[in-house]
Amino acid sequence: MLYYIIFGVILATVLLVLLIEFIHDSHERFKKKLKFFGVILISFFVLIIMSRFPQAISVIPAVFLILFRWRFLINFLIQTFLSNPKNTKFSKNIDEQEAFEILGLKRGASRKEILDKYQELMKKNHPDKGGSDWITKKLNKARDTLLG
Repeated sequence: MLYYIIFGVILATVLLVLLIEFIHDSHERFKKKLKFFGVILISFFVLIIMSRFPQAISVIPAVFLILFRWRFLINFLIQTFLSNPKNTKFSKNIDEQEAFEILGLKRGASRKEILDKYQELMKKNHPDKGGSDWITKKLNKARDTLLG
C-alpha cells in the first residue's frame, strides 16, 4: 500500500511539473504538445478498449472508412471551429494603438512613461520569472513600435 502512495505522489509531481512547463510554452509549441498528448491519450484509450473487448478490433476498419469518406466535412468543421481566425486582436505587425493597449498606457505617453511601464511589465512577465515567451515578445514589439 505504501508503494502505491509513493508512486502516486511521484506521478502527481511529474504531472504538475509537466503542466507548469506546458502552460509557459509559446502558443505554437503548446498546440503541438497538446496534439501529441491527445494522440497518446486516444491510443491508450483504444488499447484499453481492445484489451477489454477484443471484438472491438473488427470495428476499426469501418471507423477508418467512415472517417475517410467524411474527411471533407471533418476538415471543414475543424477549420471553422478549432482554427484561429486570421484577424486576431493583436496581429504580428502592431500599430501604435495596439502597442499602447499592450503596455496599458494612454496615447501621448512620454518616452519615460513607456520605458517605466515596459520595465514594470517585463519584471512581472519575464520567462525567467515564470512568464511566457509570447507575452515577452508582445511587450518587446510594443516597446519597439512606440519608441521607433
